[in-house]
Amino acid sequence: MDISPGITECEEHNILSSYLADPDKTDATLERLTTCATSSLSKGELETQLRRLWNSFLYLSSQQPHSSKQQDSLVKLLQVLTTNSSTLKDTNGRGVEVDGSKVWRGLPLFGQQARECWNFPSDKEVDTKTRDVWINVNAFVARLTAAAINEHGGERQGYSPLDYSLYGIWSLRSALEEKRENLPGKTTVDASVGAVAVWIVYAGPTLRGLSESNKTYSGKVAKPGSKFKDQEWRGYTKDRWQSWKEELAQAKSLVQDDGIQNLVQQALEIIKQ
Repeated sequence: MDISPGITECEEHNILSSYLADPDKTDATLERLTTCATSSLSKGELETQLRRLWNSFLYLSSQQPHSSKQQDSLVKLLQVLTTNSSTLKDTNGRGVEVDGSKVWRGLPLFGQQARECWNFPSDKEVDTKTRDVWINVNAFVARLTAAAINEHGGERQGYSPLDYSLYGIWSLRSALEEKRENLPGKTTVDASVGAVAVWIVYAGPTLRGLSESNKTYSGKVAKPGSKFKDQEWRGYTKDRWQSWKEELAQAKSLVQDDGIQNLVQQALEIIKQ
């Protein structure tokens, strides 16, 4: 994973930290973010500034317990940015775009920054801090996806920049479709299975809806793991959802941490509905 703690020294992190301390001040936070972006735009540094901002979102979400109100607040702020915030304008009054998306509504570069931190080191034993960071950031992205997609698998108007359902497949595939005996230690197992659990707890109906509507992705980005290599899965399917249900029930017995055990039990109750 690559969410640098050095991000805590930047202005964007300070703005978001102030917002989490008083989440009712959404308008004031949007004003501060826009002022920061406008200043960066005038210096030709907008892309760098946006990357710092999105990294601050990801870092802060990774440091908050997955069930916390702070995670809710960060999700709500991104929702406001995609739907209610004014488009950033240049000195000629034209709307500003970065990488083909409007600032703020398209959340340009957010996906790139999320992808950069989506590299869990499953080939080595991790410490409990890395385990918790991985579970927390999965919960945050699952919450975003649930905000973007309804329980029938359709995108909510205006929330498409928050759809990270593909990341859900990556986490579920890693933990449930590969041979778990190849994982190096108990904390890595807890992290991998815990990440699955938060996807189900915070976006279970969403993922079920995608499975029922056979949501697919281009190429092989959503291909099955090695245990299911004979399947033709390229996204969410009813069969894949059923396999996850069965695999998660088996994986529970491998989890060592009591808190993650309880989290997996919550997920099992949801996935069986």
